[in-house]
Amino acid sequence: MNLGNADGWRSEVSNATAGDIARSMNGEVFPFFYGYKTGGIIQNQAEADAYNAKYGLTSGQTSWYATPGDVIFLDTNGDGTINADDRTKIGKGLPDWTYGFNVGLGWKGFQLTAYFQGVWGNQIYDASLRGDTPAKNMPKWMLNRWTGEGTSNTIPIYRLGDARNWQSSDLYVKSGAYLRCANLTLSYTLPYNIVKKIGFSNIRFFVMGENLFTATKYRGFTPEVGDGTNIGIDYGNYPEARTFTIGFNVQI
Repeated sequence: MNLGNADGWRSEVSNATAGDIARSMNGEVFPFFYGYKTGGIIQNQAEADAYNAKYGLTSGQTSWYATPGDVIFLDTNGDGTINADDRTKIGKGLPDWTYGFNVGLGWKGFQLTAYFQGVWGNQIYDASLRGDTPAKNMPKWMLNRWTGEGTSNTIPIYRLGDARNWQSSDLYVKSGAYLRCANLTLSYTLPYNIVKKIGFSNIRFFVMGENLFTATKYRGFTPEVGDGTNIGIDYGNYPEARTFTIGFNVQI
C-alpha cells in the first residue's frame, strides 16, 4: 500500500499512556502493531544498575530508569539509548491463513455434521491489559507477576499508575491462532415405513450446538477481536455465545 503522505506512515490506534498501538506504513501490512521490543524482567539491583549504566539512564531524569521488577526495553535502533525511536513493528492482526472445513458422518438413520473454522499467522494486541490504570479488575494470571527475584521474567512488577512498564510493547502481543467448532449437529431420521404409517413423508429429530469449543493459546475472552484499523486489538470483547438447540423437522 502507499499512503500518499510525506512521512510514509500514519498512526491508526493510540491511547494516552501506551502511545501508538497500531500504525500503517508504506510497504507494510495494514495495519500493524507498533511499540517496543522487550528482553525480559530485571531481577535484582545489580541487573538494574548494569542496564541503567549501559544506556545512560539516571533516576529522576528519564522515565526509562529501571529498578528490579521493571521491563527490559531493547535498543532496537542501536543508538545507545532507550527512547521513542526504538519503537518498531511488533506484530499484526491480519492472519496469514483463514480456513474452514466440514465433517459429515452417517449410519443408518443417524447423521453427524460439524463445521470448523479458524485462523493462523496472526497476533492479538491485548489492550485490555493496562497496568497503568489506578484501579481495575485484573485477570488471574497477574498473580504470576514479578514479586521478587526469580518469580517472573514475563510479567513486570505491578504498581498503581505505572506508566513505564506498560508502554506499547510486545508484552501485549499474543498469538491469535485458533480453531473453533462453530457448529455440531447430531440428527436422527425415522425410517420411511414408520413415517408413512402416520401420514408424513419425513420426520427428523436433531440436537445442535454452536461455538462448542475454541482451541487457542490466547487467554482473553475470545481470539476473534477487532475490525478495520482495530483488527486484532482486544478491548475485552465479549465472546461468542455457546448455544444449544433441540428440535425436529416434519414434512407432510
